Amino acid sequence: MAIRTPQDVIDAWGSMEIAAWAQKLPGLAPQQNWPSSVETSNAGDIGACSVFNSPQESSVIWDSDGDATITLSSLKIATMAGVRVQTAVAADAATVHLPLSFAQLEISGNYGYSQPCACYDFGKKIESATASGKGTIAQAISDNSLYYVAKLGDTVSLSDVVVNGTPKVSVHPDTGGLPDWLTAIAKFFSVFKEEDALRAKLQNVFLNADFSKTMITLINARTGG
Repeated sequence: MAIRTPQDVIDAWGSMEIAAWAQKLPGLAPQQNWPSSVETSNAGDIGACSVFNSPQESSVIWDSDGDATITLSSLKIATMAGVRVQTAVAADAATVHLPLSFAQLEISGNYGYSQPCACYDFGKKIESATASGKGTIAQAISDNSLYYVAKLGDTVSLSDVVVNGTPKVSVHPDTGGLPDWLTAIAKFFSVFKEEDALRAKLQNVFLNADFSKTMITLINARTGG
């Protein structure tokens, strides 16, 4: 079997009956769970202990006594809409980027948090407690893109996928409302390292999803596989 060239794959990507495949993609994506259903991170002081600071003697306050732990679970792709196939591009003699754009990509799941607190009286710790809660969380990326990294050889295989765009995070506590400390959770997920961790998991989902396997089967068929 002849080794595929970048142009073979570029031509196959452009000549596939891609419209039908692209229409199928939004239906396949939401069925995909994350490779790992639980993600736990140290979020630092998110101010959750302030829930204990109801009006009381000014000398008695609750303060953070340690970092908060935030756990994400039941994560899955909730929405992928407006998929469009873009022109494939050769990265080098053995690699081709296969890009898709999308109007909306959203992942959703559940979150829980726990932060130890301490009660101080005139500067002395006199009591301990834990602030905790749970709710739902979602990340959405609008009007952006992803691309598959296709490796060439006797057959074409997928070695990676890159999801572009900055997720916007929304959190919804079970108790309703959005207190100040919960805003800090959203900032944590959208600004700091957790965003990169979630993006990596999202990319793993796309690499292993049924639609990616369908796509690579079509490409190999159209290049003589």
